Amino acid sequence: MKSTKDKIIDAAVFCLNRNEKASIDEIAHHLDLNRRTIHRYFKDRSTLIQCCQEKMMATCNQAMNEAYESSNDTLKQIENMFYAALNIGTEYSFVKKLFDRSRYSDVVNTEMQAYDNVKDKWFQLVVKLQETGKIPSSIPLPWIYDLFGGMIDIAIAAQASGDVAVNDIKKLAWSAFKGSIGIIN
Repeated sequence: MKSTKDKIIDAAVFCLNRNEKASIDEIAHHLDLNRRTIHRYFKDRSTLIQCCQEKMMATCNQAMNEAYESSNDTLKQIENMFYAALNIGTEYSFVKKLFDRSRYSDVVNTEMQAYDNVKDKWFQLVVKLQETGKIPSSIPLPWIYDLFGGMIDIAIAAQASGDVAVNDIKKLAWSAFKGSIGIIN
């Protein structure tokens, strides 16, 4: 059973995804609580948003590690990590917008270390794919990394716009990413 604090964080994520400027009162109303209850757990809106960021990073790290461990096939691992990043990015889209604005500098150090560990695993997979000729070695790693994140952003925007069928977004985004780095099946 979730604690009240976790329920508040989940409600904040829900409300802030719908309206990035949602107030503490709106979040409290969503939970059918009063503002004072939220303030028992969070000093202010900024503290609540920081907890949302920390939860997103922990959730993302867990999902990315599970995706990494999901297969022994390097290409499948990258694909699964792509889908994990897309799922988390969609679920926490408002946090991602805040991160983009802050350039990730506000993330707690321990969370950043876990993020760096996942990032290292991702880079190692890309290097393996380049060493085996599945990705051209002429494409720099930072470029591939930026393409990966950019494609996630494009897929999230496409889903939010409603212009592309939700069921097609994952397949289209993965296909576009792998094509952009020269992977052909």
